[in-house]
Amino acid sequence: MYSLIRGLLPIVVGVTMLGGCATTEAVNRAQATADSARATADQAVAAAQSALQRADQANAAAQQAQQAANSAQQAARDAAETADRARQDAEAASQRTTTRLARGERG
Repeated sequence: MYSLIRGLLPIVVGVTMLGGCATTEAVNRAQATADSARATADQAVAAAQSALQRADQANAAAQQAQQAANSAQQAARDAAETADRARQDAEAASQRTTTRLARGERG
């Protein structure tokens, strides 16, 4: 948008002057219009840059959340494996105790 305005201003001013009917007032109005358009374009660029910054921040937060979720999922897997091993150990101990009692051994 900015480059479009920048490129059109000299053309508008030149055509107006070549037409032979350009008054100082017309040129000043054209310049004021171009200045206003440039200010609007500058504001739009600033808003776009701000939006891009916020999007980058949101993306970083999302990545951190994903990493936390991945860590939590791994911790849950590890806990499940530990619980399974403990269950297996408890079953094995129970079977050994049952076998000893069946043989008449004491504690």
